[in-house]
Amino acid sequence: MEGIKLSSEFNLSALDSALTMVLNINLGRDIRSKELKKIASYAGGLIHLTDSRKKQLKAVIEAFFHELGQEAINEECICGYHRILKEILSINRSLRGLKCVIYGDNWLAEDIKEKLRKNYCVFDWHALHPAYMNEYDLYILCDEPLKIYDLPAIESKEKMIKVWDYLKYKYVVYPSFYEVYMDFKRKRDEKVKCIITGGTNVRNAISSKLLHTKSISLANTAQDIFYDFEMFCHALEVLPNIKYAIVGLAPYSLRYDASKSKVEWRRCLAYYPIVKTMHNCEDADHFIDLYESEEQKIMQYFDEADMDRWYEVFEKGAKAENEEGMDIFDEATCPKEMLSMNQREISELYNRPFMDIVLENKVLLEGYARFCQGKGIKVIFFLPPYTKWYKEHMQQSYYEELTAFVKELCQKYEAEVVDMLQVELPDCCFADYANVNHLGAVKAASCINEVINH
Repeated sequence: MEGIKLSSEFNLSALDSALTMVLNINLGRDIRSKELKKIASYAGGLIHLTDSRKKQLKAVIEAFFHELGQEAINEECICGYHRILKEILSINRSLRGLKCVIYGDNWLAEDIKEKLRKNYCVFDWHALHPAYMNEYDLYILCDEPLKIYDLPAIESKEKMIKVWDYLKYKYVVYPSFYEVYMDFKRKRDEKVKCIITGGTNVRNAISSKLLHTKSISLANTAQDIFYDFEMFCHALEVLPNIKYAIVGLAPYSLRYDASKSKVEWRRCLAYYPIVKTMHNCEDADHFIDLYESEEQKIMQYFDEADMDRWYEVFEKGAKAENEEGMDIFDEATCPKEMLSMNQREISELYNRPFMDIVLENKVLLEGYARFCQGKGIKVIFFLPPYTKWYKEHMQQSYYEELTAFVKELCQKYEAEVVDMLQVELPDCCFADYANVNHLGAVKAASCINEVINH
């Protein structure tokens, strides 16, 4: 068995024929033994044999030959050896029909293998010889290409499906987006009366379960006014009884446009399947073309239910790694290095001298308020609380610019504002220098409920 060599005549059809014939009890033992020798020869073309696999393959074929040499062949043993042989060679069923190679060793690879086995003969990437790649009809990448060693050049790019690259913009690069959106999909029903939008601070500050009306949150990490409104409109399509829109804002919101950041284009791509735009993102057409071409190929084999199931598996793993707890900010004990880093972050947030962004965001925010008024929806502008330390280091002019405009909108569109920057909370109500913990969320909910109950 140490001498197994790749046959120059190797192809999957020939191997399939040999695997079938060796089971045929109507053929003589000599013919069946000859076919078994072919299988031994062809095996080298299917798999890069490790020492362990070589020993396994040698043992199975020796046992196979031994049984074929018996005066009375035990066909039950033959079938058992045959099954073990196919497991070693990573062949899950007959080689006739479509053949698929699955790359990757993670949870996603295992799930996709199970799904595709209904229609394909599925091979694990470890079981392949690069010289025979043209024998396969489909190649599915379930991990980053760089993490998959010995990935051969595949002539037909249309046969390659990069599932991992497609999914990572949903819950790997931007995990909070899909977390929020999946929560929305699970909770949406006709009883929901309030939609919450905003960025990170709003997401942490407003707990929908603490409000006095059934609410659903679409607030998300780094979400700007443009995507706030787009996601609100998307939600409104399936939530017909909305009475309140809580429009969460940060002091710098009028000067923030996620799509103009060189980093945030990945996040904008996560929104694209829903809102069908990447807003002001540079090279948006290029990213969209790549995404849509990959999506078109992927959706030939998978559907939205598959995407949701994969996320649920990912979500369970993420929750197992991150046990929930309540962080508490304490300026007095916070390391100087941490405070210095926090101050740099604030400086970046409040260094946005871009008047074109301000003007566009004013138009967007007013359009948001006008749209809601036209639908009979009460707008509640909400500014979350911040630590005393944060307010000392932020640029006050940004906050004044925002609140002055919000007051104008309240007068024009019969909206209200809950400005919690004016509320002093102790550090124990914050998880870090800018975000409240559950104690702070309770306080925020009580302030919002006063408006809802009014």
